[in-house]
Amino acid sequence: EYMESYYPVVIERYEPVIDTGGAGLHRGGCGIEKQYCFRRPGAFIINDDRALHDPWGIGGGKSGGRSTKTLVRADGTREVLGSKLDNIPVQPGDRLLFRTAGAGGWGDPLLRDPATVERDVRRRLVSKAAAAELYGVVVGDAAATAARRAEIVAARGGEALPRFDFGELPAGLVPPR
Repeated sequence: EYMESYYPVVIERYEPVIDTGGAGLHRGGCGIEKQYCFRRPGAFIINDDRALHDPWGIGGGKSGGRSTKTLVRADGTREVLGSKLDNIPVQPGDRLLFRTAGAGGWGDPLLRDPATVERDVRRRLVSKAAAAELYGVVVGDAAATAARRAEIVAARGGEALPRFDFGELPAGLVPPR
């Protein structure tokens, strides 16, 4: 409401983005999808991070999701925007779809309480597929959850979880040690 009172813009959407918080004993916060509709000619700037590098997961946690920015012109054409841009011209009816980065998770995702993971699924913060794949939780089935978690532990082969999960790195980038 503040922005809409002072600027010629309407915020049409503001909601969490499912599966953008890194899996972990403590799940990273999810990114937020914001859609702005411009009501008058003007310009805006973007000063954003985490579009090229995933937010790190630590202590066995998984990396979080990257940010994205897409400008959808009133005529329907789409333009993917970078992280640091200045003086981007807009016309009435143009829309900016801005997805902020999620945060990395902390700790082993298999240690997160299954009831908490199921709550995250109900709240549309974690998908059922991610619950099963990353947390080993089969929603609504305690026996299947125990079996899935045992399967994930066996697949790890006794190896320690990494201290950092850097996520998907850009080509040619070597992770720090």
